Amino acid sequence: MRQKRTPMFTNWSAITISIFALAMHNSATASSNTGDAEEEKITTPCQEAAFALKIADTYERLAKEKTDTANPLQEQAAKWTVAAAHETDPEKAALLAILAQFATASAFNNLNAAKDSSASLITAANKWRERGALLLGRLNQSILTRSSDDNPFQFGSTTSFKLRTGTAKDKATECTEQLQKDATTAAVLTPQAYGKSGLKKLVYFTDDELAKLTKTVTATVTAGATCVDTPTNKNWGQQIGSCSGVGSGTRGSGVTIQETSTSPPPKPAMQDIYSGDTPTKCKQGSLEENDKSDPLKVLLHATCQAQEAAAGKTANLEDINPDSLSEDPNVIAAVRNSHPNFMQIADTTKDSDINELKEYVKKAYDKEANKFKTEFIDNINKKSISYCGPKATEKTTIGDLALKAEAAAAIAYFQRKKFLAAAASLPATEREESEAKDNCKPDTEENECKKNKDCEQKDGKCKAKEGVKVENDVKPTNTTGSNSFVINKAPLLLAVLSL
Repeated sequence: MRQKRTPMFTNWSAITISIFALAMHNSATASSNTGDAEEEKITTPCQEAAFALKIADTYERLAKEKTDTANPLQEQAAKWTVAAAHETDPEKAALLAILAQFATASAFNNLNAAKDSSASLITAANKWRERGALLLGRLNQSILTRSSDDNPFQFGSTTSFKLRTGTAKDKATECTEQLQKDATTAAVLTPQAYGKSGLKKLVYFTDDELAKLTKTVTATVTAGATCVDTPTNKNWGQQIGSCSGVGSGTRGSGVTIQETSTSPPPKPAMQDIYSGDTPTKCKQGSLEENDKSDPLKVLLHATCQAQEAAAGKTANLEDINPDSLSEDPNVIAAVRNSHPNFMQIADTTKDSDINELKEYVKKAYDKEANKFKTEFIDNINKKSISYCGPKATEKTTIGDLALKAEAAAAIAYFQRKKFLAAAASLPATEREESEAKDNCKPDTEENECKKNKDCEQKDGKCKAKEGVKVENDVKPTNTTGSNSFVINKAPLLLAVLSL
């Protein structure tokens, strides 16, 4: 009896094992093509999987660094704020307050920029981690083995039957750290250009290339009698001659299974990240809806966006120095407003009007970057201070106090001390007049105004009583060897002859 055996073998060819056996290009043929020398050393699927996961780690680290750049600036800004409150010299206190605000603004600029850049970096990290996980999964799948089944045959019809293999058997993964290492350097390959400048291309197996790596499974069926040699010369054909006694023997011993690769591992194609060699325009600048199902386009888009995000400039504490401060228009305007020698400058945007002011800023901040760090960071942070705590005087340093909630009490204490010192430095008549003005403010409600013995409601406003004014405005003052009066704070001395 002749049986048409072609369907059995044709269907069996569909029972395949997908293997992601990546074999990367030789560094000799890919030298300087990708922009990442380490990437060009990859020759095994295990190395490719490990490399993809390390790219993910790189982008995750950069995302965290982008966000963390605000922290040193915020911390130092808090220390400069305490130092400004503690400083009794008005000129230096203003310089410290300006530094505090400058650092605070820089920190918030970093945070705003980090929102977008971190999102791009994390997206790329996730895509590369997915890629690495896929590779490891395919590698694990590639080491599965299939054997013969004890009962491989099943009757289908009078003209057909089914054949099956045994179940797959798993093995421990062979992608160990040792196998991830480069053969020449004995070091695990790590990305060099990812997250930095210079990256131009990535290595990627297309679906067509991966299909070539799929193993085929052949089943050799031993018959109980001679089979007709059709087709001849042991070539593969559409049918085979009659074989009697198929599977004869004990428990299907007439079937053997063999797995083989259909072709040598292919070389992957170089995929351009940018349009052209210049990293200015992403090749996959956007993703249309139908692009989102294409893993290569998604990876190219995410990688290019991440590279741009990583290259974005962020401010650092080290960037604050006399040169950068003297070139910042906001610092220039702030110093102009705080220093009496420069208040006459009407427009700080005119370079010709602020040359002297810019030189002052450089000099005031110690002119050289290393001296600035010593004077305005190191010495400020370790400066000893004391303030009125909840129960007693507290002694600490600016650096230790600034990041604690107790700093609020210290700042309030320092500001009050400076206010009292300024008030004490005023002439007596100025203090009294100031007190009268404070107690009898024009917009004080009438009931409140009348409660103060020195105030009266007049012409719809709260004013100091006439007697108080006379007492404040004209007050006898003893001087050496004469009697004199101070009138309206004018130093008019009226000599009075003794009787």
